[in-house]
Amino acid sequence: MRSPPLFHPMFLGLLAALLASGCRSFEPARARREQTGSFTTHLARLAEAELAKPLALDDCIRLAMTNNYAVRKADLDRELYRIGKNVAFTAFLPNVAASAGYHSYEKEMPQQHEKRFGTADLTASMPIFMPSTWFLYAAARHGYAAAGVAAHYVRQGIVLQTSVNYYNVLVQQDTLAALESQWQAARETADRVSGLADEGLVTKWEGDQALFAAELREAELNRARRQLAVLRGELLQGLGLSPAAPIELSGETGEKTMPAGSVEDLVLQALEIHPELALADRQVVIQDHQVRQAFCNFLPTISLFSTGSWTGNDLAAHAENWVTGFRGAWTIFDGLANVARYKAAKVERRQTKLERENTFLSVMVGVVAAEAAARDAAEGARVRQRAYDVAAAKWADYDAKAREGLVPLSDALDARGAMDLAQVALVQSRYQEKIAIATLELAMGLTLVPEPNTEPKAEK
Repeated sequence: MRSPPLFHPMFLGLLAALLASGCRSFEPARARREQTGSFTTHLARLAEAELAKPLALDDCIRLAMTNNYAVRKADLDRELYRIGKNVAFTAFLPNVAASAGYHSYEKEMPQQHEKRFGTADLTASMPIFMPSTWFLYAAARHGYAAAGVAAHYVRQGIVLQTSVNYYNVLVQQDTLAALESQWQAARETADRVSGLADEGLVTKWEGDQALFAAELREAELNRARRQLAVLRGELLQGLGLSPAAPIELSGETGEKTMPAGSVEDLVLQALEIHPELALADRQVVIQDHQVRQAFCNFLPTISLFSTGSWTGNDLAAHAENWVTGFRGAWTIFDGLANVARYKAAKVERRQTKLERENTFLSVMVGVVAAEAAARDAAEGARVRQRAYDVAAAKWADYDAKAREGLVPLSDALDARGAMDLAQVALVQSRYQEKIAIATLELAMGLTLVPEPNTEPKAEK
């Protein structure tokens, strides 16, 4: 009998195609250009669809819940935990393995009735007593639930970060408007004082002082414009958009009010609902299962198995065979490694409980600090408003007296500079109270995640 050719033309063609597709060289420059072009096009389309109108704060939060990197990564982490939970569950299912073979002999073999025959085997096994699988699955199930809580907490943090970025852009826009007004007024004052200096009505250095004030305001204005571009880029990055995309804000931020109750009440409320404490509780439960799993290493494992085999060889006594029985394994002595692992698991459980206590204290002090910062921001806004009112009244008085020659012009210019600084400080404090209240809400775990409801259902 003539054996078939080893390298069939069809086989050679398939092998060549596989090699051609698998051996394509990687060109870094070309790959970078392709990825840059693809991602840039995607960002441009996304910006065109989402930035067609001025955005309110709620609009920005909605975009962040969909496009933000941290939010998307948290969802993928949760998906990995879900897959891990499903993998752990497979330990309760039977294992089935099959194999087959074909034998061909070209020459006569002694006592060989068949030159060609096939064989097949089928093996199934099922764990009967393997308690470690229960604790492994329970730990994986709590890990998946913890990943859901973590994803929700990430969303809460992104809501705060988006709010802060939104407020920062509004503050910078208001600061820019104030600086533009100040620069215009300083330039008019400089022109007037320079004219008086040329006529000898004021000293030359007073004219230079007025010019310096105008130049200073111009430099601050230019710096504010550049800073506005940076803050807009940070907001856009948090929304998953290109930092260079044009964005307009409507300024709608909604109302923010302080949570009701004393500091002690706020702390107690946070200890009941804060996601970090929920995560710490899950970690303790997971570690409890790890201890139980380590103890199971001292116990035997028993499984049921059944194996069937078939053959077409007439030389075999039986063409079909079945074997069924129990299989058990028990580690008698492994150099005390199981004892060491069990002790280590108990120590790790104590460590997890200690970390939960530290989280407990951190949440408490975080609420106290955030509540104090919110009240400081409210009082600071009132003080800065009062400081601006006083500075504005002083400048109006000094300006009028300087025009009549009752006070030196330099004193009026100094009063104008103090008023401008007070105005900028007032503008920058305008949204600080809202930012502080949003920070307090996150410290308490109260931050609302917008609909559709992205908060995962916790497993029991």
